[in-house]
Formats: sequence, structure tokens, C-alpha cells
Amino acid sequence: MTRRTARRASGISTSARQIAWERSRLRWFGVALVCLKVALLPVVFDPAADLPFTVTKALFSHALAYALFGVLVGLFVEFGRPFFVWSSLHVPVLAFLAANITATLFGANQLLALYGAHARMLGLGTIVDCVVLYFAIVLLIRTRAEAIAVIGSVVAGSVIVLAYELVQFVGKDPGVWNVDPSVRPFSTLGQTTTLAEYLTVLALGAAALGLFEARLRSVLRIALLVFSALLLGGVIVTQTRSALLGVAAAAFVLIALTWVGHPSRRARVLSLAGAVGATAVISLVLVATPLGARVLSTVEAPDVVAGDDANGPRLEQSADVRLALYQIAFEMVRERPLFGYGPDSVAAGVPLYRTANEPSEVRQSPATSAHGWLAQVAATSGVIGLAAFVATAIVAVVLTLRAGFQPGAWAALGMLAAFLGAGLTTVNDIATDWLFWASAGAIAAVTAPRMTAVSRPVSSRWVAGLLCALVGLAMAAVGWNAFDASRVSKLAFQQRLAGHYAQAIDLSLRATRTDPGRPEYWDGLGLGYVGAQRYADAAGAFDRARAITPYDVRYVGEVARAYAVMFQRGDATYRDKARDLGNRVVAIDRNNPQAHLTRAVVMQVTGDLAEALQSVERALALDPLSVNADLYLTATQLLLADGRTDEAVAMARRAIVILPTPQSTVPIRIELARALALSGQPEQALVEIDGALAIRPNDPAALQLRTQIRTSIANQ
Repeated sequence: MTRRTARRASGISTSARQIAWERSRLRWFGVALVCLKVALLPVVFDPAADLPFTVTKALFSHALAYALFGVLVGLFVEFGRPFFVWSSLHVPVLAFLAANITATLFGANQLLALYGAHARMLGLGTIVDCVVLYFAIVLLIRTRAEAIAVIGSVVAGSVIVLAYELVQFVGKDPGVWNVDPSVRPFSTLGQTTTLAEYLTVLALGAAALGLFEARLRSVLRIALLVFSALLLGGVIVTQTRSALLGVAAAAFVLIALTWVGHPSRRARVLSLAGAVGATAVISLVLVATPLGARVLSTVEAPDVVAGDDANGPRLEQSADVRLALYQIAFEMVRERPLFGYGPDSVAAGVPLYRTANEPSEVRQSPATSAHGWLAQVAATSGVIGLAAFVATAIVAVVLTLRAGFQPGAWAALGMLAAFLGAGLTTVNDIATDWLFWASAGAIAAVTAPRMTAVSRPVSSRWVAGLLCALVGLAMAAVGWNAFDASRVSKLAFQQRLAGHYAQAIDLSLRATRTDPGRPEYWDGLGLGYVGAQRYADAAGAFDRARAITPYDVRYVGEVARAYAVMFQRGDATYRDKARDLGNRVVAIDRNNPQAHLTRAVVMQVTGDLAEALQSVERALALDPLSVNADLYLTATQLLLADGRTDEAVAMARRAIVILPTPQSTVPIRIELARALALSGQPEQALVEIDGALAIRPNDPAALQLRTQIRTSIANQ
């Protein structure tokens, strides 16, 4: 055979191999999974789950990650090494994954690091999920038609998100939520700030494609630009300030790319005009919309007329909360600089580093997020994880610049910049974290060298590859137990509210057996036992929750209170146990008012009035504007027991004014009546009793006290 004939035969062989790869049904299935994921992850939620948005999205995403991983392994087995496409972006991505695996192994709480907080589910499992998506986009999406399919899937999902946002905005949401979505919609993503970040990233991506992709028809180009404007309109409706950072970051990157790499001089000139126009639009938004009002109120001036004695300008509440969380994250990094506390483990460090000077929201809440990717990544994966994360963005920029004018890469880099800008001060979330990794994957796919010739697989390797994919698909069902536990836990909660404690206990037992690693399910079981007055069983359930999350004072406190009740009911063996946990809860979270309230209740029940008063006073000092009825009730009872009747009356009256619901004031009104009777004001005491009975007729404690007061008046 001549050399020319050999080259011709080789070309035919290479073409045949390439066709075999491109026509691989397994690869097509993988592309379909990617389309399904990017379309539905922002959309899916289930009101029947205990956390309708987070749990549903996380388990859906993880199921597809199992299937995608099986497909990738199957294709590697089937086609061999040429299947793998190399990009230098793989290095920081894999380094970030390795850093988080190490952070999990040496984390403050391995279970938390592995699965993440229940309300967020952003542990190592979700990080692996995102990395799998990155590689799926790089390795599976090889043709323009497939890229269009993925982009179309993203657009389809965002249309649903926008439509539901509109439904909420006009007040027609059929769902029942604990906030009014017409004020600041959250759509199918579950959080307003998350929705704004999602819409911002997609808006900048759509705008970049519409502006830079030369092969688009005019109609499609106009449609993309109009759609981008609609997405930005959805952002404005959310009134989320961080979105402006995302828009600014992406606009800067896209303009810089235009000046550095666009082949048209006219485009460079037009980019400046676009920048001026964008600035004008942003200025109009700041002046004429509620979002602008929120931005301008970030720094508040003292109100001299109203008697505000502040010395100078200050941050408004939500900005102040973020600043406090950033400081806590910094302290966490100082303690564990290399690999941090572990993925999604901010909650494990907050009790150690929150102070008495932060906003009440920080002191009271079991904060699970650092409210920004910079603080979050640093606190949970250390400086090594942060370096790898930042390196991913830097390498993406370098690859995009080296590739020259590549509209697909430019759009992806614009999305990456929008994500980083908006996410700098926004809570990270399962519904948006994938955007960073999908954008990075798109950049790697566009800028990577073209695939080498792929051999036609022999039948044995094809079967082995198919088996790998089937195993991955079977593993997708693993999350069903967790999903079932979530739904059952919600049913248990509803049964508990209805007073059906036996049914609630049965349902909670099922949830804890199905998914035993969630402290919330054990806590629900304990509350069911409390309703049924099975305090020993309740203490056992609360203790299981405490063992899973020993840093969370809620569960430690509930064990302590259960012990206190058992002591109160005559079992003296629980006195020291209750006191020990009462002291421990304060040691765990010394600047949390709930911890001090728990200790006050325990000391009150066990007869240590002085220590109880000390703790309740500390709780009130930490939470001076509290709306916690238990705190005021305990304080009133302790002041009354200490003979400080006038202070008890003042405390009760203060509570009645502050507490948001009349129902929560009933026990305090009863204690107020008791204090008034002891201070020689029985008639006024009867007025307070009547007030309590008007809110809650036939309340046994109120009826009993009224009888006692009337008898006392009659005997005078």
C-alpha cells in the first residue's frame, strides 16, 4: 500500500471512529441528563417536603449526578483514554474537590461536612455533584446542536421561574408560605436573593450571546436581548442589591473582552456606548425603583428629629448582619486556616465566635451561611480551598483570552463574573451554585483542543460501559429514602400541631429510621413525645439530635428541659443532669440568649433562684428587643419569686406591648394578674384575667387564679 493510500484509509478510519463516538446513544443519554438538570434544578420543589425547595432540589440534583457519573465512567470504559478531553481548568477544579474532601475528613463535624446543614444541603455530596456537572459539560457536549440544546434547556427552565415570579408578584400564588411573596418574590427557588442571583447570571449570559454570536438570525438575536431585559426586570422586582454587583462585574468583563479580543473596531466603540447606556439605566433603577431605595438605605444616617443618639452613619440591619458574619468567618479561618471547618459547616463555628455586640439576628439564629462565597469558601475549605476556587475563575479568564473571539466562552465568562459579583454578598444555594460550575465547564469545552480520534468499541467494552451507566442510574434512587423522610417529617409536624401526638410519633419514628442522620427528625420525634408527656422518651430523642449536632444549643437545651421536667415530676436523679446540661449549653454558645434562657429555666426548676435570675438577665441583655414569650414569662416568674413585684409587673406589661400575637401573651397576663394581686391590686388583677380569658376562653390556669382572687376579695 502506498503512503497516499494509507493516509486515505486512515482518514476513512478516523471518520468512522468519530461517527461512532458522535452517534453513541450512551453519550446522547448523558447530554439529555445535562439538559434535564439545568432545566429542572431551578424549577423543582415539593410543598409536601419539610423544606420544600432545598430538599427537593438537592435530592433531584444528586440523583442526576449519580446517573451522569455512571454515564461518564461507562463512556470511558467504552471508548478509552481518547474520550477524555484535557483542559488546564481541570487542575483547579480537581484541587477544589480535593481540598473539600480533606476538609471533610478533618472537619469539625464530619456528618455535617458530608451532607451539609439540612436547610442547605451543600456538603461534600453537593460539591461532588457540581464537579460531575462540570466534567459532564466538558466531556459530553461536543457539537453546536448539543450546545444549543443545553442553552435551550436553561432558557426553558428560566421561563418557568420568571412566570412563577410574576404570579407571586401580582398576588396570585396558590401556595401558602410564611412570607408574602408579592412583596419580594422568591419563585421556584425559595429565596429572594437566590432568585435574583439566578436571573442576573442568565440575563448577562443571554445578553452576551445576543451581542457576540455572529451566526444568529436577527430574530433570535433580538429575542435573546429582549429575554435578557425580562430577566433583569425580574431582578428589579426582587429588590436585591447584590444583583447590581453581578451586573457590574459581568459588564466590566464583557467590555474588557470586547476591547481586548473583538475583531471589530466598531464593536469596541459600541461597547463604550453600551457602557454609558447601562450606567444610565442603573442610575434610573436607583432613582425610580424600590431596589434603588434599598441600595440607598444601605448606610443610614441618624435621625436627629426622632431623637436618634447615634454618633454617625451606620449600616442598615441586613448589611450589619453580613458584616458580623464575615467577621465570624474570618475568626473561623484564623482557627483552621488550611482546610477550614468542612463543607457547609459554618454553623459549627458560629457559636464559638459570635459576640455580644452583633445584631440580634446573629446572636439568636443558628447561622448556616456566611452570606457570600468569599467568606463561605474560606471558612469551610480554608485558604487552600479558597485558592483553588479563585484559581478556577482565573484560569477560566486566561483560557478565554487565549482562545480569542469565542462568543460561547465570552458568554460563559460573563455568567461566571455575574455569579461571583452577585454571590459576593449573597447566600449560596443549591439552586444557584451549579451556575458557576456549568459556566466553567462551558469555557473548558469551548477552549479545549478538539477531541482525538476515538476507537470504535468492541462489544465487550460496550457492554461494560453500559453496565456502568446502569449502575449509576440505579444509584439515582438512593435519595428516595431521604425524600420520603422529608415528606413524613412534614406530616408529623402537621399531626403535632393538630394535637394528634400518637400519629406524630409514629411518623417521626419512620422519618428517623429512614434518614437517621438529620437532627431535625429526632427533634420532631422528641416534641411528639413531649406532647404525649413521655418525657423520658423525649429526652432520648433530643439527645440523639444533640449527638449529631453538638454545637447547636437548641437540642442540648431541649434535653436539659426534658431532664428538668422529669425532676419536677419527682425523679430526683435528673436534678444534677439537668443542671449540668444547663451549664453546658451556655458554655457551648455563650452569647446566644436562648442558651441563657435554657439555663434560667433549669435553675428555676431546680430551685436555684439566684443563678436563674442571673441567666435570665443575661438573656434579656443579649436580646433587648426580644419577641420570645418564654423569655418574658420566665423573667416575670423569677422577679415575682424574688419578691420584686413592681419589676415583675413592669416586665409583664412590657411583654404584652412587644409580643406580636395575643395568644402568646396569655401566660404572661396570668403572671401579671398574680403580681398585681400580691401587690394589693386585686381588682386590676381581675381585669388582666378577663383579658387573658377573652383571648383564650376557659384557660384552666386563668380560671383557677380568678377563683383564688375572688375568694381573697370576698374574705377581706
